[in-house]
Amino acid sequence: MLVLIDKPTGFTSFDVVKKLKKLYAGEKIGHAWTLDPLATGLLLVAIGKDTKKIDQLVGLDKIYQATIDFSQDSDTRDTDFRSSHTIFPVERAGIIKDWAFVAAPPLTSIQEKLSSILWTHLLPLTPFSAKKWKGKKLYEYARNGEPIFIDSPMQVIDFTIKEYVFPLLTVELHVGSGTYIRSIAHWLWSQLWVGGILTALHRSSIGKFSLSN
Repeated sequence: MLVLIDKPTGFTSFDVVKKLKKLYAGEKIGHAWTLDPLATGLLLVAIGKDTKKIDQLVGLDKIYQATIDFSQDSDTRDTDFRSSHTIFPVERAGIIKDWAFVAAPPLTSIQEKLSSILWTHLLPLTPFSAKKWKGKKLYEYARNGEPIFIDSPMQVIDFTIKEYVFPLLTVELHVGSGTYIRSIAHWLWSQLWVGGILTALHRSSIGKFSLSN
């Protein structure tokens, strides 16, 4: 059985699986495409024999709605920064920029930048991602004070800007598998000469699976 979960913020994907194990005692349970605690929305969970189908679902595209705050920087590229110490001295974790004196990028510039990365494009991975590098996950290096900065090919199929009131941008992104929304937010930061972290993320669909059903 495949179960569609609308994950609330504050829960890890493992928290969701843990709760389902209480409802389906004795059954094998697995999930596809982890959502960070910050993120909300669709999480696919397989129960029983259908856990074998998870590998078959790899490669499906997804739709997210993201809110990017151009007034902030952080080492994690989102609000879950490591405030106890700064790993990246150039990017002071969690420090809010004095953006009142920064010229707001016009909407046309944001649209042009996003249009330029449609389909496959090399984008910067967050050093705190679960992507593996030489046998270890990137966040394992970062937590040890040895962040790895690499780019990875990602796919942006389409985008729709929902709202833009500087410094906040809300955009719907239709992306391919393996595309990190935090990477898109950080890439915009580098192109527009402002800050740029993800403050909200909601996944509404994975392939044919949608929160509407």
